Amino acid sequence: MAEKTATEASNDFWLEFKAEKQAIEDELNNLKTLPKTELSTQFNKILQQINNLEKRLTKATAFIPSYDERQFSIQLKELSETLERNKAELTPKAKFSFKSRKKKPSAPETNNALTASEAPSAGTDGDILSEATVLFKDKQDAVLTLKDANSSSENNKSIDILISNVKNCVVILQEDGIQISAVHIKNIENSVVYCGKIEGSILMYGLKNSVLFAGCHQFRMHEAHNVDMMLHVTSRPIIEDSNNIQVCEWNTINQTSTNYFDQIEDFNWLKKQASPNWKVMDQEKNQMLDEHIKTFQQDIDRDAALSVGLTLLPTPCGKSK
Repeated sequence: MAEKTATEASNDFWLEFKAEKQAIEDELNNLKTLPKTELSTQFNKILQQINNLEKRLTKATAFIPSYDERQFSIQLKELSETLERNKAELTPKAKFSFKSRKKKPSAPETNNALTASEAPSAGTDGDILSEATVLFKDKQDAVLTLKDANSSSENNKSIDILISNVKNCVVILQEDGIQISAVHIKNIENSVVYCGKIEGSILMYGLKNSVLFAGCHQFRMHEAHNVDMMLHVTSRPIIEDSNNIQVCEWNTINQTSTNYFDQIEDFNWLKKQASPNWKVMDQEKNQMLDEHIKTFQQDIDRDAALSVGLTLLPTPCGKSK
């Protein structure tokens, strides 16, 4: 039997982690229904489950992307904090006991401009922002490029990108001399995202009525609806809780590697028949995207990019042009 590739092993671990995390959450939610005499035993059991999952994560760091590792760690921390809160609520300490509390550091203020964080920190949406993370956040009706963030990112030749809460925008992630390790998308609507070539992974939660141009090694999409994609991916893409996805081939970005753009795995569709949630794009739409792609490449005209981008957007579900 052939050994798993790093991508396959990463996907398997993600499924296992998700299932185990849900089991722990179920145990936590059930605590308030238990007699007080059973709480101590159950607390220890849950703590052991969290510790075991943490050990498995440590072993998995050999093959999972660094961004995924950080997100798994955040979720483990949240489980531990939830357990501690339940302990405090369900088995309170004696009334007159003394307790020292460390003051939690205040969250760093962020403005709405494009920024690269100066030190590792936790974003308001739970993401870990490293010193090499460029952040596009809370933007509307604009063209966003890496050149806009160049003053922050010029010292980092390899960066991660986090795009969060963006609407009616064109986002262009391409600049000479800058290598993008990973792109993470949260809550994007009515926008065009031109990723270009990404060395590692693209991970998204929440993409609606948008167009995506992307070349990457690993592609994972959650909660996406009504999205057109021109894609080059060197492992099988994954979608979950998504529908009305249309995809076409982007071969000019990398002509030497296999493109798995049309071998999408839908985690919500386990039948042998093809998933109804995605399909290969028809030739007419494919050609339209191909004809306009240069608008988002080198030496862009911002007004033209925004105007063309909005015309390429798929029709919102339930509406007609």
